[in-house]
Amino acid sequence: MKPIAIFNTDTIPDALARSHGQYPDMFIKSLLAVNAGLQFARFDVNKQQYPTSLQDFSGVLITGSQSAAYDRDEWITQLKERIKTMASNEIPIVGICFGHQIIHQALGGEVAKAPGGWCVGVHHNQLTPVATEFGAPGDSFALISSHQDQVVKLAPNAQILASTSNCPVAMTSVGDNILTFQGHPEFTRDYAKALMDKRRDAIGEPVYQAGVDSLDEPLHEMQVLQWMLNVFNRGQ
Repeated sequence: MKPIAIFNTDTIPDALARSHGQYPDMFIKSLLAVNAGLQFARFDVNKQQYPTSLQDFSGVLITGSQSAAYDRDEWITQLKERIKTMASNEIPIVGICFGHQIIHQALGGEVAKAPGGWCVGVHHNQLTPVATEFGAPGDSFALISSHQDQVVKLAPNAQILASTSNCPVAMTSVGDNILTFQGHPEFTRDYAKALMDKRRDAIGEPVYQAGVDSLDEPLHEMQVLQWMLNVFNRGQ
């Protein structure tokens, strides 16, 4: 497989990064556990760093971020334009959390604050009837979530592949080359706990405690990581 281009959209504070790495580090470690032969290239798009060409890559992975997809920062506006171009050129793209949201925002959808507030901890994603490539309707997979925004209007031609009780648009596809997830297959339980601790006051005690308690539940991140790689295999 050609290298995967990781579009990094955040810089984790040193206090967290020393123990857990930056988001590209988390994705690289997780994906190498699925396929040890993978190669990657990192581009800090939040600092407006981009490859000169995507011809030598199997596709683009857009990470999570503390920023909002509807913010008007210059780098966010530029990323949206890049997403439009990549989509029109049928470049394989996978978006996670903020990546999921900004793909829809860029392509004509809408992102807003979730009506229920923060969504943290382990959440169960239930497949919809159109997600036949991934399993039977009603099958579920568990991922860690950490967000207060969510997609409230799909991009044209997008399909909802899975929903959670808190997030109706939890997994989507746009055509054959774009796959997105609101949940985090790259997060470890330790990092999720550290992030919840950091945001405890903002999250609120009942949601925080339920999120922490849920971290004992089984996860299906390896399954999701393989689904992500299946998209990049199309870019060979």
